[in-house]
Amino acid sequence: MNSRRLARLMDIICDIKAHPRRSPDEMCARLQISRRQFYKDRDTLLAMGFGFHYSRGRGGFVLDKETTFSVRGMSLAELFALILAVRELTRLSDYSLAMGALAGLRTLVRQLPPSVRDWFDEAVDGVVVADGFGCDPRVLTALEEAIRGQWQVVLVLEQRQGEKRLTVSPRELYLRQGALFLEASGDDLGDSGLVSLARVRRVISAPLFAARGRKEGSGGGAAE
Repeated sequence: MNSRRLARLMDIICDIKAHPRRSPDEMCARLQISRRQFYKDRDTLLAMGFGFHYSRGRGGFVLDKETTFSVRGMSLAELFALILAVRELTRLSDYSLAMGALAGLRTLVRQLPPSVRDWFDEAVDGVVVADGFGCDPRVLTALEEAIRGQWQVVLVLEQRQGEKRLTVSPRELYLRQGALFLEASGDDLGDSGLVSLARVRRVISAPLFAARGRKEGSGGGAAE
């Protein structure tokens, strides 16, 4: 799920509550989507616990149910808003702040009922990590594990023609203007270089090989 769709789902929830007299055609026109997409979004919201239907007799939308979660009574709309807010933190250059907010958000998601947990896991990965940080969630997870374990990894990078593989020793992750970079040593990087995570398509772990130590005062190349 990307940030555009998440924002649209939240928009639908707010509209159903604030402007129930809108017709389905008016709703679709305002959201600039087809009726088919609108009903797909309705089904997605129903699976998450927010159900509604259009009543010709009442001349508007009727709210059938809105699940509140056990996370301090947080509603679906509030949780959506929180995900979008954390996504905005990725625009800053404070990696620890953004990752702290992401970790807190994941903690909240783990407390959700199993029936909706997968939906929100997907939303966090898609909206915060993929849209916000601009990288594959699996790449970020693998590199965090490699940094903690201090082992080498093979980075599979996107190239114009084919792919390129780098064997590196990851050190730190940096956030610059909403994009994540890995500081590492190894192939084509020397003792210290940067790799944009947006270019990394896959990470192959090699935990049997310990990462090399940093050399004091050394410079290095870059593979941004």
